[in-house]
Amino acid sequence: MSLTKKRNVSLDEFRRAVHDVVSQEPFATRFANLCTSGDRRGMVEMLMELPRVAGLKPGDSYKGKDDAQAAQLYEKSLKTTAEPGDKHTEGIRTCNILTKTLFAASANDRVFLDALCERAKFSYSLRAFASCLRDCECMLALPASFYDDSAENVKYFVQRRKECLQLERECSRKLEAVSSKKGRGSRGRTSSSSAGASSGKRAAATPSVDGKPHSCLASCPDSVELRFDEARGRHLVATRDIRPGAVLIVDRPFSFSTDGPALGRNCLHCHATLKLEDSVRIPCRNCQTVSFCTEACRKEAWETYHQYECSVFDYFFESSSSNESQQTSYLLLAYRTTIVRALSPRNSAETNCALNPDFLRYHADGNARRKDDDISKECTELGLRKPYSPLDYRTVFQLETHCVDMEPNVNLIRTTEAIFLAKCLVFVLSKLDVICTKETFVPLAVAMLHHLQAINCNAYEIIENIHDETTRVWEPRNIGGAIYTTVSLVNHSCYPNVVRHSYPNGAIVVRALHFIGKGCEILDCYGPQFLCENRLTRRELLWKKYRFLCECDACTQNWKFPLSETLSYKCTVCCKPMDFSVINANTAQKVINLQCIKCEKMIDLKKIEKQLARSIQKRLNAITKMYQGNYRDALPLLFEHAQFVNKYLVEPNIEGIKTEQCIVQCYNSFGSTSV
Repeated sequence: MSLTKKRNVSLDEFRRAVHDVVSQEPFATRFANLCTSGDRRGMVEMLMELPRVAGLKPGDSYKGKDDAQAAQLYEKSLKTTAEPGDKHTEGIRTCNILTKTLFAASANDRVFLDALCERAKFSYSLRAFASCLRDCECMLALPASFYDDSAENVKYFVQRRKECLQLERECSRKLEAVSSKKGRGSRGRTSSSSAGASSGKRAAATPSVDGKPHSCLASCPDSVELRFDEARGRHLVATRDIRPGAVLIVDRPFSFSTDGPALGRNCLHCHATLKLEDSVRIPCRNCQTVSFCTEACRKEAWETYHQYECSVFDYFFESSSSNESQQTSYLLLAYRTTIVRALSPRNSAETNCALNPDFLRYHADGNARRKDDDISKECTELGLRKPYSPLDYRTVFQLETHCVDMEPNVNLIRTTEAIFLAKCLVFVLSKLDVICTKETFVPLAVAMLHHLQAINCNAYEIIENIHDETTRVWEPRNIGGAIYTTVSLVNHSCYPNVVRHSYPNGAIVVRALHFIGKGCEILDCYGPQFLCENRLTRRELLWKKYRFLCECDACTQNWKFPLSETLSYKCTVCCKPMDFSVINANTAQKVINLQCIKCEKMIDLKKIEKQLARSIQKRLNAITKMYQGNYRDALPLLFEHAQFVNKYLVEPNIEGIKTEQCIVQCYNSFGSTSV
């Protein structure tokens, strides 16, 4: 049963209404002038003058609980249990119906208790002990105050609680026995998270950076450093030679969101897949839309952000826009980026959710052009002389927005969305007895606008990889989007030297994809690569979204794909493409000695060709291991071949491309995966 009020205005309707007014003169010229001057506050205040905007009052927009539907589903589960058939198949079918029951039922309703306990029992009977433990944890976290309206309800709650306590003890013993048999030893009482590791696929462990941690860049080793110049802005550079595979960044998200299609298959909080055999779907206690993998994830999500978005959740996903960015829920990401900081207390003594004055101070002026104010000066030395942390809001505030460079129509859309999101937050806060005045609403909307603009050119995907059993290839699938402020320091190349992978809890790991020499810039790919798009298309895409003309090697030299199968060699001394003169050529013995014209280095070409053949065989052997699932054994062979290719072959070359694609596939298997 949807609780959306009939008269609620959708975001699409609101966008169209505002656009119809502001596209007319004199509003159009006035708004365009505000864009040119980078006046975000002026943009917000101008739209707030419009009656349609001032009068907007969003209401509840979410799929609430339906106890009548839950009762029907529970009755259906009882009938399914009574039907004859294969016990395992029937057990899984019953668990699926009980899951639907849990999502429909209110947490303080008796049907919720029944469905939760019964699902735990079925999981136990199916020997899915980790799943059973997660349900028991959810049951034991329910407060008795939900059921204290009568002695009968309290008695029933206590009875169900005892059943879950007994199941929890039994599951813990079973899992400890399995763990002991595998040589890992008993770990005492097993929590739901460790239970998941003991049954089914173990969650991928997030690696650490290679080398000594950087003194200022919290997410990096000291093999990279932050630099700044007018042409490239802030960027990262190697302070020493970096080998392929080296972990250069391990970043945590400041904020994150979940794509609409992933809401039912991934945990809203840690993004873990819910499709594994030992997983369960834990519902939000307020809505039917989102899922969690454990009670711990549900509780943490509610306390930190979901309680401020739950009742307006459908607004983030209802847009009919065909814009691909809608799939990554940039609206939800901007909203969460705001509440993470705007509602955070200034110190531990403050427990209410009043808007943080420090946050409002950052957005009081809202002028994108102003770079000499106290706030900008406060952020200048981050990463250079002061710590640069991905969880420090100042690093988010510093992200490029291109506010001044964007077309007025784009800024109009963003401003309209920002006001709508701010109105939604004010509506939610009003339920918590927090009143926002105009003096606080305007900087709040300005903050939403700032974040929407920054997300457009700084947000990254959260990915899980799925293995295709037919092709033996790991294919990426989007889960959501996130803001990673350290990764955002990395500039673009259409032929990047690093690769990104998602890990549990939204962590992102950046590794060197091929050799990076001392003093060279660390370069990521923002989307278009020379392997897929021609130079004109790449540059158009990059200019439209990021407002720069790409000058990477692939663009300046106009590399084209597909590459020739013919390999060109380079001198190992001067590293220039071969331009050799023949010193001695004995055709009978097929020995050719060459000398580099530039540095006069003597080269035995035949010897190099033999070494190349042996090195290519290493790549082929690595592919065999990959097909067998031995990705860790394949990596050393690939790195050896990559080192040879880097030393002797001119870029770009087909051997380098093939090797890098194999390395990426190996790392795809190490990160977040699904079934």
